[in-house]
Amino acid sequence: MPRVRIAVGCHPHNAKFYDNGLEADLRRMLKDPRVAALGEIGLDYHYHFSPRDDQREAFRRQLRLAKEAGLPVALHLREAHDEALAIMREEGFPEAGTLLHCFNLDWATLEPWVEEGCYVAFGGALTFKNADDTREAAARVPVNRLLTETDAPYMAPVPFRGKRCDSAMIPYDAAKIAEARGITAQEVLRAGCENARRLFRLPAND
Repeated sequence: MPRVRIAVGCHPHNAKFYDNGLEADLRRMLKDPRVAALGEIGLDYHYHFSPRDDQREAFRRQLRLAKEAGLPVALHLREAHDEALAIMREEGFPEAGTLLHCFNLDWATLEPWVEEGCYVAFGGALTFKNADDTREAAARVPVNRLLTETDAPYMAPVPFRGKRCDSAMIPYDAAKIAEARGITAQEVLRAGCENARRLFRLPAND
């Protein structure tokens, strides 16, 4: 198996382009052994690059496609968590798993997703000065559902805020999560690796 893994999907910004032809392309790409997830998919009600009806339709169709392929989904949600949760409950969560990508809100928003068994990834936003609510959420996520990540090239953690983000900065995120949870950064990183391997079905030696 290749060591590099990828996710493929139609981002909500591009939902207006989702049609049968694009879905056929996705179905073909999902057969690539490098593909570990379908994503980023979801709803983005901040930028409105695609109409909301188009976003909802593309989201639902890709949830069904993920279940057909037996793959987890990686979700991009912005100002739409409640509606996305309702859609997920209507469609059914993929048995392969669900990842909330780059979560940066509070525990009240996150708790119902955790109750559904979702994985949660925290990136550089968690290190920002005004992110107390997000750090509290990171402290309360079950350790077997916790991941660290980048939103490269965006949202570099403090002290690199405003610069290009990359994976070398993940230890700064882990340190903030560790501080919030009262454990070591190494424990956070170890848990994140184990959870990623389980979610994405990666070999132990990857």
